[in-house]
Amino acid sequence: MACSDLREADQVSRQLAELNTGYLITYRRGEDLMLNAPTRKVALVILATEDDPPALRIALRWLRHNWPRCPVTVVSDAGSGEEEMAAREGGAGFLTRPVSAGQWSSLLSHALRESRVQQPSTDA
Repeated sequence: MACSDLREADQVSRQLAELNTGYLITYRRGEDLMLNAPTRKVALVILATEDDPPALRIALRWLRHNWPRCPVTVVSDAGSGEEEMAAREGGAGFLTRPVSAGQWSSLLSHALRESRVQQPSTDA
């Protein structure tokens, strides 16, 4: 796993702890996610991948099929317009590294807030 991936996972974990909600599951590749998908509700998918654009498109199609309303964000190194195009065409947001703590916080806060809004009410 790349060093930047470890730092990003640490940043996301800290933000989740500050928000006091959710948990983080990490995979090394998009393919690993497809083969070992979580069985619980998914509030947000962050693909910090170095997969080539065709593999990214496959992963995004799979995500849209399995979690059609789940927000997806792709994180990549700057400079690859093809990756951004694949992300946008697949209905995902796109962030370039380095991602600031404020960007992580906004992304997580928005996704988790939307996740709570979409949950059915348990009030009678």
